[in-house]
Amino acid sequence: MENRSVDMQEEWIRLEQGVIPEGQFIVESLIQDSDGTKVILDDEKNVVEIFFDGIPTLIRSTTEGIRMRTWSEVQLKYQNKFFFQKWFFYQVKNSKLSKWAIEESCDFYEEEQLNHYCIVTSEEVIDILAGFKPIIKVMKL
Repeated sequence: MENRSVDMQEEWIRLEQGVIPEGQFIVESLIQDSDGTKVILDDEKNVVEIFFDGIPTLIRSTTEGIRMRTWSEVQLKYQNKFFFQKWFFYQVKNSKLSKWAIEESCDFYEEEQLNHYCIVTSEEVIDILAGFKPIIKVMKL
């Protein structure tokens, strides 16, 4: 059986501070087409668009219940039970998902090519591995 002790090696870094306002955002849409990948979030005051101009290597969308272990481990690591409360956009360094993707690709990718971005809301968690940075737009309602 897998060891369930908390040994969180990942580093969760808040992204786009000063650009994205704090709030209780929900995901309005996740669209991937020939233009790229776009995640649109809304908190009834602002709309935030996170756009990846290209096709990310991996996109994983889950309900928050599937990610309770990670959620809990991050809160314990940073000793903050409100870690995800008013913020949603993170980059994950030393990511378990990136390591899995490298292993699964038989080392076709290198860690530097797989930046792990994570969008965490009260309802869902979206993980995106991409070799390029997203473009952020914020619009007031």
